[in-house]
Amino acid sequence: MDKVLIVDSDTDNLKKIEKGFKELHHFELLTAQTGRAAIDILKKTKITVLITDTRLSDIDGVQLLAYMTRNHPSTPCVVMLEQGKPRPWFTDRTGHEDVLYYLEKPFEFGALASIIFVGLNLKDEGLTLKGMTLKNFLPLIILSRKTCRMEVISGSQKKGYMYFNTGVLLDAEYNNTTGDQAARDMAKWESVSIAFSELPKNKNEQKVHTKLLEIAGAIWKEKPKAKPAPGKPAAPAAAVGQSKLQTALSRYTNILRTIKGYYGMAILNPAGDVLAADIANDAIKIESFSKEFNNMFADCSKTTNQKGLDRCISFSVHTSKAIIMMMSSDVYKQGNFKFIGLMSPEGNSFFMQSQLARVIPQVLAAS
Repeated sequence: MDKVLIVDSDTDNLKKIEKGFKELHHFELLTAQTGRAAIDILKKTKITVLITDTRLSDIDGVQLLAYMTRNHPSTPCVVMLEQGKPRPWFTDRTGHEDVLYYLEKPFEFGALASIIFVGLNLKDEGLTLKGMTLKNFLPLIILSRKTCRMEVISGSQKKGYMYFNTGVLLDAEYNNTTGDQAARDMAKWESVSIAFSELPKNKNEQKVHTKLLEIAGAIWKEKPKAKPAPGKPAAPAAAVGQSKLQTALSRYTNILRTIKGYYGMAILNPAGDVLAADIANDAIKIESFSKEFNNMFADCSKTTNQKGLDRCISFSVHTSKAIIMMMSSDVYKQGNFKFIGLMSPEGNSFFMQSQLARVIPQVLAAS
């Protein structure tokens, strides 16, 4: 089972996260309240995802993340930002930074679960092998207001330094390049290994005139404030009369939508009628073919039984336009339901299969 390590000095927040993991049943949860305790765990245990607060009681979260770049570079990391801190948004991305993610407190557990699954999906596809990019790390220096010399190594050929005073970049240098140009060039480096040391006394002159966030190619994204909507009923209209299955499925929507190429999924009754659905692509009309695929599943199960291969548990169909995957619930434990999932041809079908296998018993148990 995958192991997730949460590092936070806030015991109340740790308890909330632990409660969420008890309901998820996807991971083994490990916790630490200090950076050094986290490093001790990382030295002994293979961790799938690291989640850390920026403010710890001994070393700060930035130093812990620097440790990850040197020792576990392809492990997805999540940074929990203190309430009121803005989140960096990288303008050439859609919010997914491969190895390093930012999440503001307070947050719903579903948001954290979604980020974890995105990281695992990217790791399964080999997209985290390049490690952390320097530009994604740089906003942490501003948020933590660090004063230091930062050594950055990229691969076996590139090595440079950045000098900071309370989060402000003073200078950068690598080879024979210094100042703004060096900072911009270094920000593009991938597979970085980062280490901190004290700021040298002779490095207190401002030689970089471009703002650090601009060098990182990011902007601050403020958390939107909720606005009252006068005249609307207190309960959302979608929740009125919503079936228990639909409500249970909605709890796992964020997890399902992390699957690459995900179009949607639905829960079917024995006749093939749609009982609940989550649709990410409006062009998909599951109800238009749910009964036909339900019949195909029944024929498949009948044939495998006749041939002594036991009943059909799942099957998938691959076309030039989509991948359709069906799985059945455990009739004796959970009732007679079919789950049908759809994704694009280039989607991660293995990840879809594994997520359906995990989500099905949880959705039915919650309904």
